[in-house]
Amino acid sequence: MILEAGLSVIGTWAVVYSLLLAVYFATGWLFFSNDPARADKIQPGRALSAEKVRRDIRQSVRSLASIALMFSIGHVLYTRFQIGFAAWPTSVWSVALSFLLSMLAYDTWFYWMHRLLHSKPLYRRIHRWHHLSLPSVAWSNNSDTLLDNLFLQSYWLAAHLILPIAPAVLLVHKLYDHISGIIGHSGVEHGGGITFPPSPMNSVTHHDQHHRYFNYNYSPHFTIWDRLMGTLHPSHDAELKENLRRRGSSARDNPSDA
Repeated sequence: MILEAGLSVIGTWAVVYSLLLAVYFATGWLFFSNDPARADKIQPGRALSAEKVRRDIRQSVRSLASIALMFSIGHVLYTRFQIGFAAWPTSVWSVALSFLLSMLAYDTWFYWMHRLLHSKPLYRRIHRWHHLSLPSVAWSNNSDTLLDNLFLQSYWLAAHLILPIAPAVLLVHKLYDHISGIIGHSGVEHGGGITFPPSPMNSVTHHDQHHRYFNYNYSPHFTIWDRLMGTLHPSHDAELKENLRRRGSSARDNPSDA
């Protein structure tokens, strides 16, 4: 039983890790830009050093392995040992509601864990590594320490056990989070109209400000918790509108950058 469960974890890990790596390199390649002269760059005139770009890629490859392992352990506990709540019966509506529930639950988990990691006792030891990339680039998304992952990404283990959501829906959510996180570190506002204030949806500007201003903008998917708790940067909405305007102008003038 234990051997079978262990083999199941390894097999699931291999599949999930392969998916995360494929998405990381495909999305990173599509959205990587480190040109300080780019007209729609959120932090114009700034670029991440080549050494730190390589550092972020190496660390991300390691971090994705631990994220895949946490997801796989949760998956096996749920599927083989029936630990957790039974998923809602499959339908279009249940899948959509499950996905939304997971997004809201993850947003809450990530927001409060992220704020905790910014406390003095934990920041330097655990989370500072991620903030060394300033400005960030698409490859920076998963450049975290192992302990950082245990705080923020253990949701993908716990969600299997505490939410009535099918593992397939959680995997789709993780891939969505992975893609949106990579784009969110790209340094160029790709959000479009769906993020235009007062939309609750997060933008690239939102996380870019977090890297610049440190104690603001903690959420991954929405601005809801930041708005409720007063941690949205005061200039967020105005800067986002300006970045969206510049992005639209750049896309018209340089279609290859769109």
